[in-house]
Amino acid sequence: MDSKPGKNHQELPPNGISSNLNGRVITNSLKTIRDIPVFWLIALLASIASQAIAQAQSLNVNDFVLSGDTRQLGDRCFRLTEAVDWASGSIWYKAPIRLDASFEMQLHLMLGCDDRTGADGMVFVFSPYAQVTGRPGEGMGFSGLYPSLGIEIDTWENEHLSDPPQDHVAILQHGYVDHLFNLEGPVVIKNVEDCQLHDFDIRWDEPNKILSLHLDGARIITYHGDLVKELFGGNPVVYWGVTAATGKFNNRQEICFEKLEFSTVATPTVFTPAEARALLGGKLSTLAHISYQSGSTKLLPESEQELNKLVQLMRMNPSHKIIIQGHTDNQGSSQVNQKLSEQRAQTIADFLIARGIRPDRIQVQGLGEDFPEHSNDTPSGRLKNRRIMVQLYKPKA
Repeated sequence: MDSKPGKNHQELPPNGISSNLNGRVITNSLKTIRDIPVFWLIALLASIASQAIAQAQSLNVNDFVLSGDTRQLGDRCFRLTEAVDWASGSIWYKAPIRLDASFEMQLHLMLGCDDRTGADGMVFVFSPYAQVTGRPGEGMGFSGLYPSLGIEIDTWENEHLSDPPQDHVAILQHGYVDHLFNLEGPVVIKNVEDCQLHDFDIRWDEPNKILSLHLDGARIITYHGDLVKELFGGNPVVYWGVTAATGKFNNRQEICFEKLEFSTVATPTVFTPAEARALLGGKLSTLAHISYQSGSTKLLPESEQELNKLVQLMRMNPSHKIIIQGHTDNQGSSQVNQKLSEQRAQTIADFLIARGIRPDRIQVQGLGEDFPEHSNDTPSGRLKNRRIMVQLYKPKA
């Protein structure tokens, strides 16, 4: 438990955080919550163009998914846990964002009113998977998530996790809440279980590769490193959310969004029902819109949407495996074409693996120029012969 002596605190008004924001200038106005569809329905929506959510723009509460014990307060604030044992809640932004661009999140947090026996805290989670939540209690909804980045605000001492007795923050990785595995910290902070709102500002300076957290205007922790390369295998596209939990002890824990500024990406789409049935039935199919730099294995950005559809299909059908075939035209030597086709097929495999598809579900084949589907005598025919084909199958038990 916290080693600080207990204090007499006044409870928050019935409306919680929302009644404590009078007089504040709020940048983003959240509208009343409406029905929130689950992720696979979101995936059916048309892709949205990349955009920045800037300070002057309105942020709609329908951009979020609430789960567990999370409840909305007012127009932009949320209670993740009540002051009851073994509660857990999370709130997730629906669209993925890019870590190859800078972002800033300005928030107000209330970590509870019980300084002496209050628990457990919150974690800001970044993951390539949508709306995932780890183990509750001391795990605070982060424990067990891989790969992942976590920014922890912890109000309880778990000695076996190397927690300091005071309230503290840390930058975590890959679902580890034991501080032996931290990227940075833990750093002791002032008491935040004081029944008051505290300003938290999370900033990612992408050009300088600096992640920092500010508490009530003061920088309290900084990490220097390439998050995309070090944590996510080169994949810059992640989802983000906030998780909180209580265990044998508890606290009321609330969050309010002041400003969110980041770059979003196209919402992943899915194959049409007919396309999905054909793929899952074992049809050998050419992936559309897969492009490489000339003479290279580097995928062009326009390939991402089609590959995200494949990732989504693999996630939704975890018992299926996939064969990825690379093909070329007949320009150049057959030996070079065979190697190039295999390398290009491997880039597709690497894309899937970076987004959580297990390597043992993937088989790569480089077939070179041996199986043209169109004439190699015309530019358009050669273009069509430079292709990636996939076949899904379900192994027999």
